[in-house]
Parts: sequence; structure tokens; C-alpha cells
Amino acid sequence: MYAIVGLTIVCVALMYAFVRSKYGRAIKAIRDDEIASEAAGINTTYYKVLAFTVSAFFAGVAGAVFAHRGLGTLQTSDFTFVKSTEYVLMVVLGGMGSLTGSIISAVVLSILPEALRAFAQYRMLIYAFLLVLMMLFRPIGLCGTWEFSLLDTLRGIRGHKPKKPQAPAAVKREEVSEDA
Repeated sequence: MYAIVGLTIVCVALMYAFVRSKYGRAIKAIRDDEIASEAAGINTTYYKVLAFTVSAFFAGVAGAVFAHRGLGTLQTSDFTFVKSTEYVLMVVLGGMGSLTGSIISAVVLSILPEALRAFAQYRMLIYAFLLVLMMLFRPIGLCGTWEFSLLDTLRGIRGHKPKKPQAPAAVKREEVSEDA
């Protein structure tokens, strides 16, 4: 169990570092506007393949953890329609562009089946209702594009205030003679 928690923390840290790197910024630019990204000189094909490769890596890690949790065996009954719906809901409710929102949503949707145990037959109906409410009132997801930053939190606790940008210095105008 502790190994799984440790691996999860390492994977989240790697995802966070990747998103903040130049590769992550390029992938975000392609997500926002592919044509403008290509016009700016970003090799969109390379970064799309990179995004696919990185996501496949993390999917493989998740599959290995899932198989390990099941004592090394996987059954087709482990992958039901309900489970697939829960995984999609975790991403959609959290926000398609938010790592923090997806984590919060995953935690909530992992606890929710226990809270709804008395209403087990209505669980999918409740999930659908949650999804419709989210799409109506918060279409960008739980956190939108906001990301939790431990460094910003620590700076806030210590009392460091972000530096305010200073006004640009006044530019001196020299009179230009019209004789020249």
C-alpha cells in the first residue's frame, strides 16, 4: 500500500514537472490553438506523439499498479461499464486541463461509492446528474485551469508577498530640429 502511495506521489510530481516544462507549454499551446502553434514554429506532430507517449507511460504505470493490487491477475469483470464511466467522470469533473482538479475529482469519486452504498442501484443516475450539473454550471471542470502550487502556498504562509510590477520608467523626449 505504501509503495502504491509513493508511486502515485512520484507520478504526480513527474506530471506536474512535465506540464511546467517547455514540452508541456508546447502541448498546451497546441491544445489552445494548433494553427497558431504551428505558425509559431512548434512541431505539432512531434508534440502530439510526445503527449501520446507520455500518457501511454502513465497508463502503463496505472495498469501495473492495478494488476499488482489484484495479486497479479486481471479479470474481464474488473473493467465494467460503471468503472469506465467513473474514470471518465474523474477527468471531466476535475477539468480537462487541470491536474489538481482531476486529483480532487478522483479522490471524491473514489469515496462516493461508499457514501452512496445505500443507493447502489441509483449510483449511475447520480453520476449522470452530477455530470449534467457540472456541464451546466461549471463546463471547464471543478478547477478549470487552476493548479495547486506548493511553492506559492509556502510563500503565502511565510508572508512573502509577490512583487508588484513597477511602472515603466519615463522616457525622455528630445526635441528634434526640423533643420536636419
